[in-house]
Amino acid sequence: MGVPMSAPIPTFLQVAARPRWIAALLGCLAVAAVFALLGQWQIERAVEQGQADERDTETAVPLTSVAEPNASLTTEAGGRMVSFSGAWAPGDFDTLAGRTQHDAQGTWVIGRVLAEQPSGEPVSLPVAVAWFAEPAAAEAHAAALAAGAADAPAELVGRLMPTEAPTMGDIQGDTREAMSVAALINEWEGWDGRVYGTYAILDEPSAAASGALDAGGEPIVSMRPVVDTQLNALNIFYAVEWIAFMLFAFYLWYRLVKDALEREVEAIEDAEAAAAAAGGAPARG
Repeated sequence: MGVPMSAPIPTFLQVAARPRWIAALLGCLAVAAVFALLGQWQIERAVEQGQADERDTETAVPLTSVAEPNASLTTEAGGRMVSFSGAWAPGDFDTLAGRTQHDAQGTWVIGRVLAEQPSGEPVSLPVAVAWFAEPAAAEAHAAALAAGAADAPAELVGRLMPTEAPTMGDIQGDTREAMSVAALINEWEGWDGRVYGTYAILDEPSAAASGALDAGGEPIVSMRPVVDTQLNALNIFYAVEWIAFMLFAFYLWYRLVKDALEREVEAIEDAEAAAAAAGGAPARG
């Protein structure tokens, strides 16, 4: 009785070239393409968010061109210098405590301007006029403005800033510390319901026009928007994750083909061992 011929051992490429595994590879390629697109999207988001703020925030533009009444401050308008004209509301001058400037605590004088609109109906805009080192000087200047120093129509320039949240002092009523539009409208006299959801910090010439500098005040230091050129680390992390998933799709296909090859080789060796035992011939080692 003859010894059975040994079955050829397939290679990895031979198994991978079979229709079943080619189809599986195409499926992995489709999944990997989706993961690659998601990774690219995350990287684009990271780069977009890390781009420098290149807006010209220092050239004053008309207030009505970047902000709308009864609306929140937009990214485009935030931190921009704007020009506006209107009349002061004499009864709505006040002070804000706890305002830091030059590493010193001081007080703001604030007011309300009825900003002119193309429609003809003015809209209330809270305005920070000047900073005073002494609270008494700030209160005196606010009283002077309320008494008529700001009766004339105003042509003003200032930087738009987001409204602030009330502090515990504001809530408890002991002090006023926050430039909060929501809190101010509850105390304005004759408010008609139209207001900008932001406030303006007057620049130096406008603060001088209010007489604040002659009264011992200083222009409020308002910083242009911070330029952030750092990439968003979270988006980068997500992009790396999607790339890892893409590579895992190929590894999964490789592992499946490798397992199929190992099972086939094991089956051939078992068959040869059984045939050798039955025929008395040594099995392939």
